[in-house]
Amino acid sequence: MTTRLMMAGIARVLTVPGATMAKTARMDAEGNGKVTKSGCQQVHPDMQEGTFASVDTDASATLSTAEIDAARDAGILPGESSGG
Repeated sequence: MTTRLMMAGIARVLTVPGATMAKTARMDAEGNGKVTKSGCQQVHPDMQEGTFASVDTDASATLSTAEIDAARDAGILPGESSGG
């Protein structure tokens, strides 16, 4: 199960367009592979209060690639989606 999830995550990263991947990397303010609220606010300074919490659907205090993609697809966060 863990291997399957890891492979799915790797496949997802490999399908993210370059511009989107770069923007997501900039949101990783701490450089630890996690997108926190502060990192998201650095890239999206006009983000409304409560937006991060609505995008963080699993309430982990970090955004996954899937959560970021879903928010971009829904127009909540600006930027290209990785949709296919």
